[in-house]
Amino acid sequence: MSTVKPMPRSGADWIGYNLKITQHRLRQRLDAELARLGITAPQNAVLLAVSGNPRISNAELARAAFVTPQTMQAILVNLERGGLIVRSPHPEHGRVIMTELTTAGQQAVAEGAKAADVVERQMLSTLSVEEARVLCELLKRCAAALDGEPSDS
Repeated sequence: MSTVKPMPRSGADWIGYNLKITQHRLRQRLDAELARLGITAPQNAVLLAVSGNPRISNAELARAAFVTPQTMQAILVNLERGGLIVRSPHPEHGRVIMTELTTAGQQAVAEGAKAADVVERQMLSTLSVEEARVLCELLKRCAAALDGEPSDS
């Protein structure tokens, strides 16, 4: 009895390949929109994360921005030089550095969110509201599966 081997698929038929193409184009468009504000996508991610938690650690910031801890340090230095954040020692925990948004940083968060919204609306422009909702849920489930998390469905 012979086994039938699956036919090789082209890159265009692989979901992972299409995810990567979409992610790449999304990042290009987001970078272009954010460049008008004078910030990068990783800087935008850091500003968003800091806006939600000024006591967030550098390691958590690196994960939020999908960069290494070394790259995060450079991002923080640039954001501080640019007047978007201030960093200071925690009053009770000497080794903890607090990162807070300046007024300019708060403005950059608001403008960055608008820019990301514009790009996401463009990306989803050919989908219905329901299709976009389903896509979001399916992507969350795929990510959870890769992390070994149980599915909610």
